Amino acid sequence: MTAAELSDLRALDGGVDLTPVFDVPGYRGRLGWPVDGDAGNAYLDLGADQIGGLRMRAGLGAEVQWWLRLRMLAGPVLAVPGKRTEWTFLTQPIPDEHHRRPLPPGVEPVTTRVLLPTAQTDRTVAFWATAPDVEHPSLPLYTSVIGAVRSVLYGHRF
Repeated sequence: MTAAELSDLRALDGGVDLTPVFDVPGYRGRLGWPVDGDAGNAYLDLGADQIGGLRMRAGLGAEVQWWLRLRMLAGPVLAVPGKRTEWTFLTQPIPDEHHRRPLPPGVEPVTTRVLLPTAQTDRTVAFWATAPDVEHPSLPLYTSVIGAVRSVLYGHRF
């Protein structure tokens, strides 16, 4: 089983999806995210002054999330299936001094509007690889996720 397949929680839970379901008011009220949209679609602008994003392939993303989880630094990760499933790590805003620094290979900043899953969103369009935690809605630092990527890519696993 690939890392992308493992990210599909229904495969691990016998077909039962245990991911919490949010709508636009839920994303705004319960998580405090600046989400726009309607009853069927929720959109979040990444790269602004509130929430940053880093995109990578699902296999690398699964290893990075594992690394972050061991250190209690993991946060929400959005999965976008396709020919090549990609994961978008939601982070605290990207510090200005990091906008010009090179990123590790296979990692790119996300500075666009992304579709967030709602009850009406088909899992072939987008789903949570790691859903936001309503009890602890904090996001990891951008630099923590970049550090985890470098550790995974370059073998520093401690």
